[in-house]
Amino acid sequence: MIRLALISKTETAEAYGILSTRLHRAAWVAYASVDCGDSGKALGQVIETDTADALFADKADAFDAVVIDADQSSTERLAKTASSLGKPVLFRACSLGGLGQKKTLMMPSHPWRFMPSIQSVKHSLEAGKLGQAGLMRIHRWLPSYKCGISNTERILPDADLACWMFGGAPETVWSLQSAANPGYIQFHLGFANEGMAMIDIAGSLPSGSDYFSMTMIGGTGAAYADDHHNMNLLYNGGHPNALRTSQGKVYLIRELQEFVDAIIEKRKPSVTPADTAMAVEVVKRIVDSAESRQVIGRKEAN
Repeated sequence: MIRLALISKTETAEAYGILSTRLHRAAWVAYASVDCGDSGKALGQVIETDTADALFADKADAFDAVVIDADQSSTERLAKTASSLGKPVLFRACSLGGLGQKKTLMMPSHPWRFMPSIQSVKHSLEAGKLGQAGLMRIHRWLPSYKCGISNTERILPDADLACWMFGGAPETVWSLQSAANPGYIQFHLGFANEGMAMIDIAGSLPSGSDYFSMTMIGGTGAAYADDHHNMNLLYNGGHPNALRTSQGKVYLIRELQEFVDAIIEKRKPSVTPADTAMAVEVVKRIVDSAESRQVIGRKEAN
């Protein structure tokens, strides 16, 4: 049984608490808030500390591994502390600038990889049902209040998905970002074997709403995924029914279970810091291309 500590915002703790009964071979035993919230009770009867630093200083013997969901600078600092104590870490994907190579297990969080609809597309691709990956198309629309985050944070999930689906970094990158509409960016990623990803991210939806869709077109088939934040209409006589198709946050427990299983099985997790480093490098090329209005190849990025 892996004893887990959580360092996060209140909202994240509550989300994990709702899903905790679906976690196997692990349990929450400690919690530290990063927003002065009191959500340890959402995780059950756990040890609570006022700060993450106090958790490491005073309660390190009480847990085996730690999950960190904080801002970038805090994440890097806390992940380094956890690693120095020999604690495996599941942490929010970031620039990795201050982390370097660590001997302990470190798994960056790329939650989209664990969404059932996206995993279904990936499995179909790997099983050869779609043929060779040809064109990946992503539409992502965000409410305007989310556009204040950095370009790296905003683009990183899409760049990572593209690299994951095509099995490596793109050969060429071209992107466009309008000065009149800084909340919108479009980029094209050219992969080996003539594969391409076309992705656009817009920040123009009303507050409180967002949308994601992904299509993968291969040589012999195609697959589609979206975030399912909608209602499907079912009618088979009588009164029609509206069916909510939201996946909720099941991806959180799938990602956490992979982290736990990797610890127990003493193996590398399916997502590694090298994956994040690759995606960060692609994001840098996307930003450079938008600023220069030039196609950026792998050699130009080095």
